[in-house]
Amino acid sequence: MTFAGTVPRTEIAYGLAYRWLQELAKKCGRPYNRLLIALRGEVGEVNGRFHFHCLVGGTLTRNYHALLRQAEWLWKIQSGGARVDVRQYDRSLAGADYVCKCLGAYAYELDKYSFANTVTLSASVIRLIAGIDASGDRRYGQDT
Repeated sequence: MTFAGTVPRTEIAYGLAYRWLQELAKKCGRPYNRLLIALRGEVGEVNGRFHFHCLVGGTLTRNYHALLRQAEWLWKIQSGGARVDVRQYDRSLAGADYVCKCLGAYAYELDKYSFANTVTLSASVIRLIAGIDASGDRRYGQDT
């Protein structure tokens, strides 16, 4: 997700991204806290412009094509017409690999940016990684 014209201050950019995610949750009929979100801000290698990469899961939609178009439209409205590329997740690719990349497992990815990359993981992702469901019960490795 990019920004049209002047890139806003970092805290404003993140605010726009979070608002976009909240609106996306409404479009797919899911509570915001149930979406699985990995959000990474970075400075582009070519032109040095700040932008976001984001993985969103838990949408429970049956019509991904429509949701993709709605997600693009929502970002364009919020960002003043900036460029956005929304794609359906390819299950043959490793989502966990992307999250690890966000967390800095790939030195090359971090070294090519002067901006200190960060990743924001939603509490629902942390629960999923930890194997804890929303009620706080462990789902995996439990002796029953």
